[in-house]
Amino acid sequence: MKYNIVLLNDNQDELDSLTSFFDSLHDIELEVVNSQASFEAYVKGNHIHLILANEKCVALDPLSICQHIRSLSELNFLPFIYIMKNDNLELIKHAYEIGVNECIKAPFNLDELLLRIRRYILNYETLKKCLGQNERLAIVLATDQLTKVSNRMHLQTLLVQAIREYERYDRHFSVIYFQINEMQKINAMFGFAKGDKLLRDIAQFVAKTIRASDVIARWGGGDFVILAPNTVLKDANELAVKLNSKLTQENFIQSFQVKIHYGLTQVKKDDNIHSLVDRGKKALQQSLDNHARNIVAI
Repeated sequence: MKYNIVLLNDNQDELDSLTSFFDSLHDIELEVVNSQASFEAYVKGNHIHLILANEKCVALDPLSICQHIRSLSELNFLPFIYIMKNDNLELIKHAYEIGVNECIKAPFNLDELLLRIRRYILNYETLKKCLGQNERLAIVLATDQLTKVSNRMHLQTLLVQAIREYERYDRHFSVIYFQINEMQKINAMFGFAKGDKLLRDIAQFVAKTIRASDVIARWGGGDFVILAPNTVLKDANELAVKLNSKLTQENFIQSFQVKIHYGLTQVKKDDNIHSLVDRGKKALQQSLDNHARNIVAI
């Protein structure tokens, strides 16, 4: 595997010695960059493992580059080594504050520099692997394993955040609590495998049908909750009507009409998760008791 190092340098004297040294290595590819445009182009099209920057670079400010990449989530941990011409303590302090990993005073031993570069690259690759594992774990912990939509715990976290934003910024939101009816009957008639498939199919259908800002989560059994941000009750009712219309057109189980009921509510003053969801359940129960309507908003 080859590791890509970007060298921010337009000083020809030092450039010759560095490029000839790195050219002799088989596992490191050195890309010399001497302008903002060329740096952005290279970053966009290549996977970078480390940035080596020379303080003497006139065409672009290496510390500004460092500050910029630290603001990018995908490059936040990229190793950055800064080559300095003297021991300017204020500059060193500033460099570390904005995210430089190490300041090295010129002249320096190239073999020692290479050892440091290899250590930083190894640590960077290990860190990326750990972060990737953590991201995958976070997705697993937030996902209902049967239906592959969000799970109850994840939605509870989102509801807490939504309630805080409502209290602070008056950002209204609504929840749509819906239930796939007669799941026990479906499992008894068609088997649990068919029942599980029905839950998956409906959950995935709803996930693809609702807006990008909405979140569907399995609350438990055949119960699901949709969090609809920036949505008042009237608009939530329109969403539920459209969703119900599309669901009723689908033939999830051959020769069997799947029934779904909905309970809608909007966040209110002094609400918490329990009061909000309980009100959605209450609206759902009213829809179950009302044979004329399967969508009730309170």
